[in-house]
Amino acid sequence: MKIPVVKEHGSWVVFIFSSVAGIAAGLKVNSRHMDIDFFFVPILTIVGLAFLINSKAPLASVFRTKTEKKAYLTWFAFFSVSGTLLLIPFLYNGLKTFIVFLPLVLGYLILLSLEMEHNIFVELLGFAILALSAPIVYFAVTGAMSYRLYFVVFIFFAAGVFKVRMRIKKDLKYRLLMGFYSIASLFVFFLLNMPLVVLAPFSENIVSAIRMSDLKLRTIGNIELIKGLIFTALLIFFWR
Repeated sequence: MKIPVVKEHGSWVVFIFSSVAGIAAGLKVNSRHMDIDFFFVPILTIVGLAFLINSKAPLASVFRTKTEKKAYLTWFAFFSVSGTLLLIPFLYNGLKTFIVFLPLVLGYLILLSLEMEHNIFVELLGFAILALSAPIVYFAVTGAMSYRLYFVVFIFFAAGVFKVRMRIKKDLKYRLLMGFYSIASLFVFFLLNMPLVVLAPFSENIVSAIRMSDLKLRTIGNIELIKGLIFTALLIFFWR
C-alpha cells in the first residue's frame, strides 16, 4: 500500500504560502536575534501542520472505501499523532489562543465523513483551515495572534474556490459571484487597513469573469500558483 498523500496541489500551495507569509510577517515585527534556537519552534510548527494536513488523505479514504480501512486508519493515526507531537512546543503557549478555531476543524471532519468533500461550502471551510497556517506560524515567531493576517490570507486564497467553480460551470451566476467577491475583498482589505495593492492579482479574476476563455485545469492551477506567489510577496513587502 502506497503512503496516502494529499494530492490536491492547491491545498499545499495555500499551506506553503500561508506559512511563508506567517514567518515573514512575524520576522518583520520581531526584532529578536535570528539564531538556530529562534527558528526551532516555527520549523517544528510548520512540519507538524504539514503532517496534520496530510492526515486528511487517509481519513478521506476511510470514508470512501470499504477495503483496507484498517491500513488507512493506521496512516491517519500516524500522521495526526506525529503532527500533534511536533506541535507541542507551539501548543504549550498557543492552545488557549487557537482553541476558538476548533469548531472549523470539527465541522470539516463531520462534513468529510458525509462525503461532502467537493461541496463549495466544505471547500471554503477547508481553505479557512489551511489559512490558519499563517497566524499559527506568526504566533510561533512572535508569541502574538494576528486575526488581521488570518483574514487577509483567507480572503485571497478563498477566491480560488470561486475561480475554479466559475471556470467549470461557465454560467453567469458564478461570474457575477467572482466579481462581487473581488469587489467585497477590496472593501474588507480597506477595513483591515491593508494596502489594496496587495490584492493586485485579483485583477486576473475580474478579467477571467468578463472573458471566459477555455483553459485547462492545469493551466488554471499554474495561474493561481503565480498569483499566490505575487500576493505573498506583496503581503510580505507591505505588511506592517
